[in-house]
Amino acid sequence: MTDAAPTGPTAGAADLADQLEKKLIDQEYKIWKKNTPFLYDFVMTHGLEWPSLTCQWLPTVKELNDGNKVGAVGGESKAVAEQHELLIGTHTAEGEQNYLMVATVNLPREDAVIDNRTAEAGKEKEAGDAEVQASKKLKTGDAAGEDTKKSNPEPSPKSTIIDAPEPASNYNEEKDELGGYASVDRVGKIDIKMKIPHDGEVNRARCMPQNHFVVATRGPSADVYVWDMSRHSSFPDEKGPIQANPQGYGVAWCGVAGEENKGRLVTCAEDKTVRLWNVNSALKEGKNGTVVAPEATLTYHTDIVEDVDWHNRDANMVGSCGDDRMVCLWDCRAGKRDKPVHVVREAHAGDVNGMEFHPLNEFYLATGGSDKVVKVWDMRNLKSPLQTLEGHENQVFAVRWSPLNDSVLASCSADRRIALWDLSRVGAEQSPEDAEDGPPELLFLHGGHTSKLNDFSWNPNYDWCVGGVSEDNVLQVWTPAEDVYAEEGDDYDEDEEQDEATKQRAEILGDDELE
Repeated sequence: MTDAAPTGPTAGAADLADQLEKKLIDQEYKIWKKNTPFLYDFVMTHGLEWPSLTCQWLPTVKELNDGNKVGAVGGESKAVAEQHELLIGTHTAEGEQNYLMVATVNLPREDAVIDNRTAEAGKEKEAGDAEVQASKKLKTGDAAGEDTKKSNPEPSPKSTIIDAPEPASNYNEEKDELGGYASVDRVGKIDIKMKIPHDGEVNRARCMPQNHFVVATRGPSADVYVWDMSRHSSFPDEKGPIQANPQGYGVAWCGVAGEENKGRLVTCAEDKTVRLWNVNSALKEGKNGTVVAPEATLTYHTDIVEDVDWHNRDANMVGSCGDDRMVCLWDCRAGKRDKPVHVVREAHAGDVNGMEFHPLNEFYLATGGSDKVVKVWDMRNLKSPLQTLEGHENQVFAVRWSPLNDSVLASCSADRRIALWDLSRVGAEQSPEDAEDGPPELLFLHGGHTSKLNDFSWNPNYDWCVGGVSEDNVLQVWTPAEDVYAEEGDDYDEDEEQDEATKQRAEILGDDELE
């Protein structure tokens, strides 16, 4: 039976609640935006034509020269920008073509000195505006815009805010918020480099670790597509060589070294199954439209399987999690696939939405659930989690270990936040004031999105750089300020860096203004 739409006073109350929620989100965003110079080294906000459900950094990096130089030191021909690539997709309206896409993102080089034009404006505004004060860890969800300043924070000497189409080097007094910067074709520019027509929305896209040109995608149909993008122009119309099981999101490649592991793929679906594939032979043949049968179908889950991952050290182990609240670890070898080798029942007090094996530690596994928490497990003892991380206000969709900092992981949630966690700080002493911001292991809450996050990814070639996509068509790329993650005692010569910054005037690209 279909529930009737609310009418009368009920409908009016619902409309009022929606309006109040939208107003609250807008207020939170303005507070966040004003604090960005204090909390980030850079933030880039880009409006996509359609929302993306998937996001993954590719391993490519290209230094930009000549026409793309930014902030040359002393007039020297020194480029401070480099081009990275993001794998994204579309979720269009009915009747509109969907695409698998590669976006280029021009980032400031990590050793570059970028002029922070808002630093002085921020200092002047600070005295008369308590809302522009920020602590190391800002609770961006505070509706009242509380003053969370612990001391006298200085803007990050490298902070770059990029989200406006016109130059706005000064504080915008009329809007009472930070504007942005503009340039022609330099730091902060985000372009779509490749668009491949896709059958339905791209639920998930992941590149093969051994060959980033090979990409597996999931959509709404009963197919999994594998693409060799090196064989395609920017707008091809051929499909890749694999068909698979019913609709789902989870897909992961085997990244363990060895020729025998290339092309091995694991997927999951709404039909409660996990499937193993090997597409290496089909890729070598290079024929479009080749149909590949699964090597094995693993059955044990009793509800929708939400996510899968392949162990980073053990080529014979995959993991799966689902709405049955279970986490299953499987042995992929023939004769051992009848049932999981380990099962964690009631892993979360709700659906288990995401999981990921640690990239270096062979025993660690992270999961995120509808119970709003992230859990870290030691596979040597799965009776209880090693750590339970609390800080989100709604269900957790995905967890990702940092590829460059082995104690750090991140999670995204329906609360519109990406949280950064540092396990090395679990149990660290806190002052009562610091404890109000959350547990010591909660490093940072990114609050730049105004709608539900769909996916995010750590940049493997740029320390602490994260890219994320949300339902409101927004792509954001950012790194937190060094003060956020630097341990006490890890001092650097701030005066020297700031003095260098004042000698330069960096032209910063501003992308689409998001009203």
